[in-house]
Amino acid sequence: MNKEQRQKIYDKVLKKIVPTKKELQDEKKLFIEINDKIKKMSGKHSYLEWCGSSARNTNLRNDQDLDLFLMFNKELTEKELEKEGLRIGKNIFKGHDWEKAYSQHPYIRGTIKGFDVEIVPGYIVKSGAEKKSAVDRTPFHNKYLLKNLKENQKNEVRLLKQFLKGIGAYGADLKNCSLPGYGVELIILKYSNFEKALKKISDWKIGEIIKFENEKITKFEHPLIIIDPVDPKRNVASALSNEQFERIKFASKKFLENPSINFFFPTKIKPWNKKHVKAMLEKKELIGVKFDFPKNILEDLVWGQLRRFLKKNSNTLKQTGFEILREKMWSNSKEVWFIFELNTLNLQKSKKIIGPKVNDNENVEKFLQNKKILSGPRIEENRIIIEIERKETNVIKILKNYLKTEKKKETIAIKRALKNYKILTEKDLLKEYKGEFKTFFTNYLEGKERFER
Repeated sequence: MNKEQRQKIYDKVLKKIVPTKKELQDEKKLFIEINDKIKKMSGKHSYLEWCGSSARNTNLRNDQDLDLFLMFNKELTEKELEKEGLRIGKNIFKGHDWEKAYSQHPYIRGTIKGFDVEIVPGYIVKSGAEKKSAVDRTPFHNKYLLKNLKENQKNEVRLLKQFLKGIGAYGADLKNCSLPGYGVELIILKYSNFEKALKKISDWKIGEIIKFENEKITKFEHPLIIIDPVDPKRNVASALSNEQFERIKFASKKFLENPSINFFFPTKIKPWNKKHVKAMLEKKELIGVKFDFPKNILEDLVWGQLRRFLKKNSNTLKQTGFEILREKMWSNSKEVWFIFELNTLNLQKSKKIIGPKVNDNENVEKFLQNKKILSGPRIEENRIIIEIERKETNVIKILKNYLKTEKKKETIAIKRALKNYKILTEKDLLKEYKGEFKTFFTNYLEGKERFER
């Protein structure tokens, strides 16, 4: 595909993702209204600063977010900052839906005139590196990009954001474990445009470093390291998982080989009929766990808890003797599903245990003590081997026993969510095959990346 044909794709995408003039005007108007109200309020605050992608004109259409930072003198104590920030935030949201959220300290967020608005208190400091709290960096991010990002790069940022959204790899939250908007802007700043960025991305190696100054680099154990130009000790890409890192690389390579608008706006999944699903399930060994979506917990925290709980379930199955071929978590606003694809649903009744080396007399003796040996001991590859009888072999019973005891140790939110949990056999999964779950489960069984459909 030549340059002109690729540009046609970019133009089509931009027509869909660049905010309308009305959106931009409404954003600015709302900021002015809120700013004017805050200026008239008495208190210890100094000024309001508009940050985030909407302030830099790199936001996507319909992403109606206003990230507003209420700045205070650094001499103010943390308690005073919190108290004043919450007081002013609540005042602004009078008559509107709002909630208290948490960063390093609490702040108020909610909806005003269709916009998701956050009013976050922060300290006025000399630089991002001299921050008193994590949020104090953000105004410096804003200033840095307003100064360095060129006007013609703003739509390049939008293209890369939509590309990442399209392949399912955008957002540094614990649900997505990928790149934040600020990181995307820095990538474009470094590589100059969308296409050049993809060429570089497709060649990234684990531990890839992107930096803007000649600062000394702190050692990070992450797949991608984007040194924050306003705070060199911070990796902007710290939330990016290995899986998402590889997904972004793979998708970039595929797009360069065969550009398509599907990377930006993937083809909608057409759910399979039940007959097709049943035929596929007959070729697999699946087990599921379904429970209520945790309530009364901030979304910022819930995904971390759910991922941790998924890992604990997974580890239990592995330690018991199952081989996990694939695992997946999915949820809507009401329920959560864990899907495990296993090598078998029933383990062999005997379990092989590999012991110490034959010539390690002391440990061999300890190893053989207090064990009901079914077969052995024998020598294999210079080690003592025995077989014992498993207490339980069926995956359903193993999961039930685990969940019964484990839920007592979980956080209050997970404990409550597990009150009505269900173990789902393949027959149960077929019964559940309706609504939003149909789309997810078809996608799971199909097993393709979004851009491969």
